Amino acid sequence: MLGSLSFILFFTEDLNDWRLNLRPLRICFPAGIVLLAFSVLNIIAESRAGLSFGRNGYVPEPRQVLFLILSAGFLFLLIHTLFFALPAKEAYVAQDSGRKTCTTGAYALCRHPGVLWLGAFMLCLYLADSFSLPGTVLFSAWNVLLVLFEDRCVFPARLSDYGSYRRRTPFLIPTRASMNDFLFRRK
Repeated sequence: MLGSLSFILFFTEDLNDWRLNLRPLRICFPAGIVLLAFSVLNIIAESRAGLSFGRNGYVPEPRQVLFLILSAGFLFLLIHTLFFALPAKEAYVAQDSGRKTCTTGAYALCRHPGVLWLGAFMLCLYLADSFSLPGTVLFSAWNVLLVLFEDRCVFPARLSDYGSYRRRTPFLIPTRASMNDFLFRRK
């Protein structure tokens, strides 16, 4: 429930950025981040309920350790993509039209790489027996709906060069050309 509420807050923030421009609603994005993190941690805790780690308790299998390491890598990619690959002030504080689109790094792979990283993070947690399949599917579906809204409504209205970025860069699934841009293009 809290995870779904976090995405409703993300939608509200985007709607505010797109049309409303109400200062009090700018809290929706950080509040959504906190709720999503709390929700994910809660689901992980519930999946581990009753298990004790240690000398005579539960010892994770090697595949679980592998998927937990992979999930940490995808979480790192998600955090880096959303908070460090973009100039934070321009992306999350400035509410004016005419901002420029980031077209380098992960944003050269596809227009919404955070969807890939969040989905992979949750899938790896699920494969490590640390997250629920319904949570993985629900949060990924919410995220796709959110970026559809951003891609069709919010970003074309707020990012001055989004049309050319949209023509050049795939929506979600990287292509050979976008992978080359990611690896070899530097601005």
